[in-house]
Amino acid sequence: MAVSLFMYRRGNSLLHRIPAVIKLAVLFVLCLATFWDGTAASAGEILSAPVLVRTAACLLAAAVLFVLSGAHLSSVRQLGFVLVLGIFVTVMRMLHIPMYFDTDGLAWGILYTARFFITSLAAQVIFETTSSLEIKEAVELCQNGIAVIFPPLKKWNPALAISLAINFIPDVFETWNRVTLAARARAGGKGGRNVIRTFTQEFSALFSCLLHHAETKRKSMLNRGALD
Repeated sequence: MAVSLFMYRRGNSLLHRIPAVIKLAVLFVLCLATFWDGTAASAGEILSAPVLVRTAACLLAAAVLFVLSGAHLSSVRQLGFVLVLGIFVTVMRMLHIPMYFDTDGLAWGILYTARFFITSLAAQVIFETTSSLEIKEAVELCQNGIAVIFPPLKKWNPALAISLAINFIPDVFETWNRVTLAARARAGGKGGRNVIRTFTQEFSALFSCLLHHAETKRKSMLNRGALD
């Protein structure tokens, strides 16, 4: 069975019982606090005491959310893509012409990777404990509150687009896992002969599946809203 990142997981943990609007607000504030002062350029600014203390506090907050969600420690391994992307970003940040070792780029890349891990971990436990319907209702609650001050907002209905975008994140990972598993099964161990061609075909299949799934989900959410 393919492992799906950020997919809703049924449960009765404390985090499951917290209202979705509160969880989304906590996630927003945590992401904002984690990437605050993201424009720091020198190693001294990046590794300053305030930045490190704030990053450690955000990591502690994400860890508390993880514990409250009742998730297994093994699920952290699903965030392996954070390390891969972090290494890529760090290397790109350190590349210069002429070539020389850029300590500022190295420090920035390490801090970016740590921050990306914190926000990814927090997003994972929030999405795992919040269903798509709860997310939609929470975004609509915020929209209706703002619409009291700005009435045209309710007519534009941005809550539908926002909830679709948020709920589409786990669908991307789930569909990619299914496509890659199907490609491996069909290749029968011979998929390594033309890596570029295989990747192109998998990406094309992923794009087609996501377009179909997005349209289906959009229609279902519109129908559900009409029934409500």
